[in-house]
Amino acid sequence: MSDFRTGYLYTLAPIHCGGEGDLGNILDIVREVHTDFPYIPGSSLRGSLRWDINSLDSVAADKLFGRELSADGQMGVHQVWFGDARLLWVPMRTMAMNGNRNVFTWVSCHSLIRDHALLSGLPISDFPDHPVGTQTGSYYVADAQLQVSALTESQKQAIALAGDWQRSLADAVQPTWNNHRIVLADSDFQTLMEHSLWTQIRNKINKVDDEDEEDDSEGGAEIFWTDVCIPRDTILYYPWGYKLNKINSVAQQEHNLLMDVITGLFQIGGQANVGRGWVQGWVTNSTLPILKTNQPIPVEA
Repeated sequence: MSDFRTGYLYTLAPIHCGGEGDLGNILDIVREVHTDFPYIPGSSLRGSLRWDINSLDSVAADKLFGRELSADGQMGVHQVWFGDARLLWVPMRTMAMNGNRNVFTWVSCHSLIRDHALLSGLPISDFPDHPVGTQTGSYYVADAQLQVSALTESQKQAIALAGDWQRSLADAVQPTWNNHRIVLADSDFQTLMEHSLWTQIRNKINKVDDEDEEDDSEGGAEIFWTDVCIPRDTILYYPWGYKLNKINSVAQQEHNLLMDVITGLFQIGGQANVGRGWVQGWVTNSTLPILKTNQPIPVEA
């Protein structure tokens, strides 16, 4: 059997999933072809979760994700799947409201809101070409000015998250998120993305070869490069679910292990050695599905 669920990620550190568009010393991130928005590939999400579960219980990891390819070309059948994690709400720290105070707000756009609503079962609502948000007024980003109008009740329902927030985020983040959101037209959001992605210039000094050590003028080559990342405080969503095998299907204890990992803190993407990629996850449905036979899945001893 298969089922379809929604999961969320709240980034606690910048995330770098490398793309193929690196230019010179700019380390770009993987982007959607049709939008050019950054995202987290489902393979990266799946690999991170498998790694964490495998470190706790390798048998459970093989049962959930399938055995890795063996020398004889055999591999196991997966019983849980994960789709790509897409942007939903991106933080904007550089905004000033009504020209007299800085504010922290999250920004999204029509297509991201629509696609999330379709996947998570939320109501669909039309949005105007001008910005709408939880607080009205004039917002300033660099040299641009946004005049934000109020959301309608149907629009407020469309921009909600499905299910309940993760407990720690419900106390620490949700109250701010409830009051500081703006929905833009896709074209405006694309422009503002230039100001919202996280970048950092890093340097590395390469050691000189042994035969050059007497030449103090060399000293080593200093290399600079720029990292591009999904910023912290970003909210992403992804589809996931079970495709249970009727023979040796996932038991409750293995499901509980998956839930402990997927609703906790885990790391995604590269540059973990410098603290990148940490997220807090949660899901809208944490129950183990029932097989089509209407018989509960047996719990292993």
